[in-house]
Amino acid sequence: MKKIIKIITFLILILVSMLLGVLYFASKPLPVGQKGIKAEALTDKIQIAINQKAWDTTNVVSFTFRGNHHYLWDKKRNLIQVKWDDKKVLYNNKTLEGVAYENDKKLTDSQKTDAINKANDYFNNDSFWLIAPFKLRDSGTTRSIVMQDNQEALMITYASGGSTPGDSYVWLVDENYMPKAWRMWVSIIPIGGLETSWEDWKTFQNNLKIATSHKGLLDLKLENVQIGQSIEEINNGVDPFTEL
Repeated sequence: MKKIIKIITFLILILVSMLLGVLYFASKPLPVGQKGIKAEALTDKIQIAINQKAWDTTNVVSFTFRGNHHYLWDKKRNLIQVKWDDKKVLYNNKTLEGVAYENDKKLTDSQKTDAINKANDYFNNDSFWLIAPFKLRDSGTTRSIVMQDNQEALMITYASGGSTPGDSYVWLVDENYMPKAWRMWVSIIPIGGLETSWEDWKTFQNNLKIATSHKGLLDLKLENVQIGQSIEEINNGVDPFTEL
């Protein structure tokens, strides 16, 4: 029996070593970018293509991420409702104060805090796949030009914000400056330069453009995307945040 365990352990170690080797050779170093006028000009062109101004004046958003995380987001009031499994959390994403339910039963104390923190982590990750193109000039970002595939690309580095500050993303754009993919250097993925597409762009009111699917190591879908100026407008006339 001990001999079998030793053989299994040895085989596991070999597989782990092979996997680490694959990751090492697949990973690309973070490119060195050049800040300045060219980077800001490319940022301007991307923001015009997706209509940054329309996003900035949109008050509320709803969407479903990968079929099981459901969001109502009041940008203007910094209020978010997150539903997943048997949980429902409503909270202020600036103060992290709010309420939480499990099977429609209100949670209290530490259970509520844990649920709000989990909901906020979900929101930070999931919403980024919806709104990252609109965050090119967020506070704490730096922009630089890098060369990718013999073409200028825009590298955004986040020094702060979200759940994983310090990550870098290189945006690849088409001839109309619409984002078509990004390459990621992020703390939660061991492979540097992993590419994921930005596609299935939908046009909303005021010519606002939002990508609704991504293909790469994992395929991600954003469904039921709606935008508006009030929660009632996109939530059947109901404002769930009245209890906050």
